[in-house]
Amino acid sequence: MLHMTPLEGTPLKAVLTAMVVVLGLFAWILSPVLALLVLIGMAGLLPIERRARTSLVIIGCLSIGLGAALATGDLPISQIAALKLQGSPYQAAISGMV
Repeated sequence: MLHMTPLEGTPLKAVLTAMVVVLGLFAWILSPVLALLVLIGMAGLLPIERRARTSLVIIGCLSIGLGAALATGDLPISQIAALKLQGSPYQAAISGMV
């Protein structure tokens, strides 16, 4: 019986492009620091030459930077919510809804 890996037959450029796009979205949704750590870890494990690895990391960093720029003004959601609150913490009301 033939046993295939999930990426067998897929061009390497397509895999690398998908990886960079997913990491950019990951940076937008969660954290650019985590996306950067994943990028460096994956780039170190790939069987590609040094020049291609360097290009991948540079393009990945640009993608992560653009994904982070899409985030809400570099403020976490908790800080945005705290800025919208009015009054004391015991009588918190969201501005514009009262």
